[in-house]
Amino acid sequence: MRKQPKPKENIFDEKLIAELKEKKKSFAFYSKNYYPGGKRLADVVIGFFVLAVFMILFPFVAVAIKLDSKGPIFFAQARVGMYGHVFKIYKLRTMCVNAEDLIAHEAVGEDGNVFVQRENDTRVTRVGSFLRRFSIDELPQLFCVVRGDMSFIGPRPFIIKEVKALTRDHQFRHVVKPGLTGWAQVSGRGELDQEQRFDKDMEYLEKLSAWLDIKILWKTIVNVLFSSGV
Repeated sequence: MRKQPKPKENIFDEKLIAELKEKKKSFAFYSKNYYPGGKRLADVVIGFFVLAVFMILFPFVAVAIKLDSKGPIFFAQARVGMYGHVFKIYKLRTMCVNAEDLIAHEAVGEDGNVFVQRENDTRVTRVGSFLRRFSIDELPQLFCVVRGDMSFIGPRPFIIKEVKALTRDHQFRHVVKPGLTGWAQVSGRGELDQEQRFDKDMEYLEKLSAWLDIKILWKTIVNVLFSSGV
């Protein structure tokens, strides 16, 4: 059997990567040497703690997913991270197995903008709707956080097709690791279009600090508790 070619490890050319690294030096957080190390330490420590809690809940969630609809428990998808690095994220499956092959007009905005998500997507299962309501489906991404592909806080990682649709200026959001939640998610969630998300991502980079990360994490927890999602 012929082996399938491995996905590209990076979708950015060397010139763009060099531009991103140079742009990164213009942000205040770059000169604060304590911040990157402290952020990474917090990601690992908190990540392991939350994963321990998740593993207790996982058997019950897994059974619910399997009883509700046919298909695997996890959903894997290639996403783009810092400097264009391609990695796989994992989520608990919340849609029918052929969701990516179905064209659901309910899943996008009225103007066809894939960055504006609607809530009433017919591809979402009953259990999936509950998991999304409390962002439980996102928890497997903690493995990506501990592994170092993601951080707790940062711009949300887009799929390859979405990243290729961005302008070159928009790629500056990739100077840091993507996050489980971010400034855009707690400032409007799925109602933001592409340009608004980019503005929020750049605002996050310009104001980036440990206190801002704590603020975003707190707002995320409040949104989840009140079923606003992130």
